[in-house]
Amino acid sequence: MPRRYADYPEAFAYWNWWSSIGAYITAAGSLVFLLGMIYAYFVAHQKTSGNPWGAGATTLEWTLPSPPPFHTFETLPRIT
Repeated sequence: MPRRYADYPEAFAYWNWWSSIGAYITAAGSLVFLLGMIYAYFVAHQKTSGNPWGAGATTLEWTLPSPPPFHTFETLPRIT
């Protein structure tokens, strides 16, 4: 499709229409992203617990406090 035309030839009207639809979809997706960021920053200021997954999460990374202290383990833990 040629660029910088004030009026496209009729042969390019179909592709210009699809290009416009794509621009609207991109704008809608950007708006949803920005609204989510604004909501997260201004409205949803909630602190989570040290283990947000509950008592069932017993893997090594969830047994430590958050943030983990420096040099948490004297020796490397054995993972079985």
